[in-house]
Amino acid sequence: MIGIRTPFRVSFTGGSTDLPSFYKKNGGKVISTSINKYMYHFIHKFDEELIQVKYSETELVRDPKKIKHKIVKKIAEQSDLFGLDINSIADIPKGSGLGSSSAYTVGLINGINVFHGNILSKENLANESADLEINKLNEPIGKQDHYASAYGGLNLITFNKDDSVDVENIYIDEQAINYLNSSLLLIKVGESRSASEILSEQNKSYENDTNNDLGKKIMELVDPMVDAIKSSNIKEIGEILNINWDLKNKLSNSVSNNEIENLVQDLISRKGIYGAKLLGAGGGGFILVCGEPNILNKIGFENKVSFKFENTGSTIIFQD
Repeated sequence: MIGIRTPFRVSFTGGSTDLPSFYKKNGGKVISTSINKYMYHFIHKFDEELIQVKYSETELVRDPKKIKHKIVKKIAEQSDLFGLDINSIADIPKGSGLGSSSAYTVGLINGINVFHGNILSKENLANESADLEINKLNEPIGKQDHYASAYGGLNLITFNKDDSVDVENIYIDEQAINYLNSSLLLIKVGESRSASEILSEQNKSYENDTNNDLGKKIMELVDPMVDAIKSSNIKEIGEILNINWDLKNKLSNSVSNNEIENLVQDLISRKGIYGAKLLGAGGGGFILVCGEPNILNKIGFENKVSFKFENTGSTIIFQD
């Protein structure tokens, strides 16, 4: 049996500039961190003539073409899955804005390769995962999530016009990490949703140059955010989150709604809370909140989630 643990991510700023429709014309960059919320895959030998896939559903098939899970089905076209039971569980449901779909892809590609005796580098794992979802499945998504989950850690990720990607780890000491961990919080809002429709709209706006100026302004926030994080300046981190949220809201009418807007405004109106923005494409998911630790501790929402930075990326946790 192989056990693989793959982290979700929190993106601070730069989101949407990792869409090919933007970075191939302008370049792109994102600052994000993997967090201690994970996707788990367990893969073991089952029946030589069958493939079993367990997620929110259980599939048992003889023909790989009949697999309903589109990521598993596409992987089955390039890897031998016969005789395998593939079981996945997650700390947080899909549609959360934390990169769960990409974490699934990264984890499964990593696990299948390990099972067959092939160890991928972090770069190759991220690249293969992004290629599968973006080019082979034609999902209208960006690349940042695959690199965040594969590499792990707090990173400045740069997307070059030639389609190459540079990952630069941002070092901060343990004391600063602990302070940032206590100064950040996730709050769930709305229902889980598919990002495809929203991202398709954003892609079209970048392709026809409607929102390129917005994308450039979002990208300009990345370097100041790096400096704010390095200096543990939570007030500045929060202020940049607010600017990013305002710009992100202008990318599409589908990004926000009254419930999200009311919650964000409620949060940032509180003394000691410096900023908030919705993670992911929009429409629902988790809001990232930045503020004084003692204030965040007093927030009474039942749907709040504390998290910590992590730096392992997609990792083998069991092999027998």
